[in-house]
Amino acid sequence: MWPESAEVVVFTAFALAFALTFAPAPTQRRSLMFRGGVGLAGTIAIATVPTFELSLLALLVLGVLHAAVNGKQSFATRLRAPVLAVALLALALVLARAQGSDVLGRFAAVGLVAGLAAGIGLLPYLHPFDPEDPVSASPIAWFAFIGPVLAVVVVAGTHGVLGPDAGGAFGATLVGVGLVNVAWGGVAAWSTENTIAAWRYSFIADWGLALCGFGLTVADGRRAALLVIFSIVLCRLPLYVASRQALREKALTERPVNLVVAAALAGSAPFAGFAARVLLLRGATQMFWPLGLVLAIAMLLWLPGSLRLGRSLGLPRGRRALGVALVLALNVAVGLYPLPLLQAAGQ
Repeated sequence: MWPESAEVVVFTAFALAFALTFAPAPTQRRSLMFRGGVGLAGTIAIATVPTFELSLLALLVLGVLHAAVNGKQSFATRLRAPVLAVALLALALVLARAQGSDVLGRFAAVGLVAGLAAGIGLLPYLHPFDPEDPVSASPIAWFAFIGPVLAVVVVAGTHGVLGPDAGGAFGATLVGVGLVNVAWGGVAAWSTENTIAAWRYSFIADWGLALCGFGLTVADGRRAALLVIFSIVLCRLPLYVASRQALREKALTERPVNLVVAAALAGSAPFAGFAARVLLLRGATQMFWPLGLVLAIAMLLWLPGSLRLGRSLGLPRGRRALGVALVLALNVAVGLYPLPLLQAAGQ
């Protein structure tokens, strides 16, 4: 198992423990325990199997199980994206291992990025979405629970199958797809009418930053990507789960806690997202300084959407208040001292 994969599995386990501990009703906890346990087992399988091909098989099995969860969309509709992702990744592996010109390697690099985007559910392969779906059946859960380990495994696996030229094409394509998702997600998070849809677009924007980090060929890029994944799994996902009750009750507020949550979602200091953005901008300027400028402008798009999402949390009480406080404290701790998490990315 790659060191980053092990860390991401730990992130998802913590996120599941948070959901189980702070879910408001016993029936919700039982459902989360079963479905979240299956998802965690699937992420462990994707991360620990000895070959890339077996990782794809584990992804397909997990996609079938997720599509079978009760939701508004049909089984076939929800299974379409995982099947497409596995098909694209498998085709890319065939091209990468074929004996031929360097053009095949570049096609393989594009196929790997396309398969990764389809597997996570990013542009241009957005998963079917219905705001009324329960958390466990929503593509948002797939974004933040399955997507992180899939991204780490795919990016790590490319080092053994792509040559230097194809590896450069892979990184450049990751950055391009990442920038599209950063811009699209940031604008849509504050322009869409539905607040749950706004949460979805905020995840897409965060994933855009993670892809940009993975695409940079410097250590700071990998470190930034890992911190962004941390903030997706252990900041944005728990806060989204905590906001569902307030969204159902339409209890939107503008209290100090909502501003603090908005700052955490926007990646402001001293939260983990700020450290990720500093590392990403530093890595981008090392590679090509106009890229850093584009990323800095795109990050400004976070503010309006983050303020909106912060208000959607309402005024947390009881279990939810304690959970939100723990999430914010954890992200402050990582933002002030991220070195323990970054050691794996630097290896």
